[in-house]
Amino acid sequence: MKYGARDGVLRQPWDKLFEEAAKIGFDGVELDLGANYADTMMWSQKGRDHLKKLSERSGVELAAVCLGVMWGTSLANPDPQVQQEAKDIIKSTIMFCKELGAGFILVPITPFRDGDIEPDQAVDNWIEGLKPCASLAEENKVFLAVENVGGGVCPSAKRQMQIIEGVDSPYVQAYYDFGNGLGLGNDPVEEINLLGEEHIAAIHAKAPGGTYLGEGKLDFDAVAEAIKGIGYDGYVILETAATDNPSEAASKNLAYLKKMFE
Repeated sequence: MKYGARDGVLRQPWDKLFEEAAKIGFDGVELDLGANYADTMMWSQKGRDHLKKLSERSGVELAAVCLGVMWGTSLANPDPQVQQEAKDIIKSTIMFCKELGAGFILVPITPFRDGDIEPDQAVDNWIEGLKPCASLAEENKVFLAVENVGGGVCPSAKRQMQIIEGVDSPYVQAYYDFGNGLGLGNDPVEEINLLGEEHIAAIHAKAPGGTYLGEGKLDFDAVAEAIKGIGYDGYVILETAATDNPSEAASKNLAYLKKMFE
């Protein structure tokens, strides 16, 4: 098992994030590309070269990139221009991840916020939009990991499987968030078993209803047993509260993760 943290968990700018993650003991970090994606280090050759140096110097991998920008630029949108923009962002991110050694991209399956589209149609739009991206992902050995998120389009592992099967590429898998699973009214143990090891690229860990892992409403022991039971041995990445002392909270949560799985 490998352990990582999202950039928001540590609340450090990217040029300090890798070093801080190394001090705490993480194997990798996940960077979030929001609406300002084009202004980040990821979107320039000089910036990517710098990210590569930060990773090499710290010994911490760039494990994943999250496309938070999809909450405003969604493939669910029926506008061809918006769909093309979303596909261009995904394709560029695939190439940048290949360059930086990141193995997977978190793709939140977001709704079309400005109009009335049924979830089934939104899912169909996502499937068709991801197909050309999946071909590029396969060529470059970078996984597109579709996440179970709020918004009504992909609230369950069942929907994740529908998208995975619809795109029909070995490089489109699930980013399973067991905290989201519980929060969206599902049984995380059932969902983990439904997806199985062969369909999970990465896992998010959070504590729904609590501040730290082990608190709140989730049965962490049962979730850990399910994850171990399917033979999953990839990245588990923290998406926990930063608190007033982000590094201390992340260290505590990392220790809990290791206790869960080791």
